[in-house]
Amino acid sequence: MESLIIKPSYVEMFNCIGPHCSDSCCNDWMITFDKQSYKRTVGNKQLADIAKFALTEVKDNESTWAIVNLDEQGACPFLDEKKWCQIHSKAGEDALSYTCKTYPKRNQIIDGHKYMSLYLSCPETARLVLFEDAFQFSANPSGNNAPAKPGAPWLEKAYDYSLDLLVNSGLPWQQALLAIGFLIKTATQVKLRQAPLSQLDSRHQQLSAMAQAGMFSQSYGQIPYTSAPQNQTFVAIHDAVAKLHSRGIRDRFSSLNDIINQVCNEQNNYSIEQLNQAWEKGVTKVVTDHDELFTRFILYSIYHNHFPMDEQHDPEFMLQQLIIDCFMVRCYLSALYFKQQTLSQDDIVKCFQTYHVVRQHKPKFTDRLKEVLLANNLTSLPAAISLLKTT
Repeated sequence: MESLIIKPSYVEMFNCIGPHCSDSCCNDWMITFDKQSYKRTVGNKQLADIAKFALTEVKDNESTWAIVNLDEQGACPFLDEKKWCQIHSKAGEDALSYTCKTYPKRNQIIDGHKYMSLYLSCPETARLVLFEDAFQFSANPSGNNAPAKPGAPWLEKAYDYSLDLLVNSGLPWQQALLAIGFLIKTATQVKLRQAPLSQLDSRHQQLSAMAQAGMFSQSYGQIPYTSAPQNQTFVAIHDAVAKLHSRGIRDRFSSLNDIINQVCNEQNNYSIEQLNQAWEKGVTKVVTDHDELFTRFILYSIYHNHFPMDEQHDPEFMLQQLIIDCFMVRCYLSALYFKQQTLSQDDIVKCFQTYHVVRQHKPKFTDRLKEVLLANNLTSLPAAISLLKTT
């Protein structure tokens, strides 16, 4: 079977906006150079003088040969006066470090096929995913006919059926996650060989029929809203985001963090009640396509991560993590609205993107997230879904 290159339109549409970026990847990143890229850069006559103070040899290995010394503002010294990369313009793409050459691209080989995506930690990626015609997919032959290691059948079915329940069931995003949660419980049983593979097909058909019958509205409505677990979860996870954020002292994140700190009650604790009221009475009114925004985000997450694929964590944790992502971004949007009484497109992009600077690039964050889920008894499907309720 010939392998395919699968590409969503948000990858096709992406162009780096360089100096116009609201959170440039040319700032505050620890960038390493491999040996060949380092030699191309220092050997370029137009870059040699800058390289003398901009690069430090560490020679840890062939791929970590040198590091970039950022200036006092956290910017890469190779930026010109217009904030464009001089390495790229004067020495070509081959001279760039691996990170600079590839970010925000992410390519994965799964079941022999190449899945192309972009990281949501890039503001322009977030804008495309949330507001443009981002999910037109192409699947073209790669030209590679080499035998590929087959993927796990349960995983591919769980991935395909999760997408179907999100896109084709007609459910609001919260109820779609509940339906996907039931599917993932069955996927876990199949993975552990406690149920046959055909059980996933039956479960998907059952869940689709339940969606058409309106049964998830009732099921979701029966899950109780409790503010205490939400409050504890938000405090713990936002604290982790603030501590791990690589650009936490910069205006983009600190301005959001300052607003969140203002949403406190008389005991100087975060008030999840105020955030949820801001969502119900404000965000849902001024952001008329709020349901579509989160559906787009979940669609991106399922595709980008080939959900529920993960070598280290079980499928049910991957769902819990996705629920937490939606919960945290909802709280951030609510906090901004609470302060400003309005939300712009840039505000919405900021909330999704700044969270993912940590979520997509800090492995310790996943460990902390698992601790928070356990500490607050949020590992069952109803408990995790309860985080999505605001009333």
